[in-house]
Amino acid sequence: MFDKLGQLKDLWKLKSQMEELKKRLDGMVVKAQGPKHLVEITISGSQEIKEVKLAETYKEVTPAELGEEIKAAVNKAVRDSQSMAAQAMGGMAGLTMPQA
Repeated sequence: MFDKLGQLKDLWKLKSQMEELKKRLDGMVVKAQGPKHLVEITISGSQEIKEVKLAETYKEVTPAELGEEIKAAVNKAVRDSQSMAAQAMGGMAGLTMPQA
């Protein structure tokens, strides 16, 4: 009986920590640019794209080149935000799920 209560308490603590982590990740941002610096992507630690900026010179490239620039910027932003999230979750590494 007390074991089950302890497990529930551990689950509640884990849930609270996960909610806190989500808030922290939502507040963190990463900016990434494409290789030609035509596109800048701002993304949160929870991987929500917050802003997309295009340089004025984007008009000087072909649509295919612009597409590649956008793809590269988004992929870099996602990788960087994943890395940031992994570091933020590093503090939670000591947590373990309670055994049923």
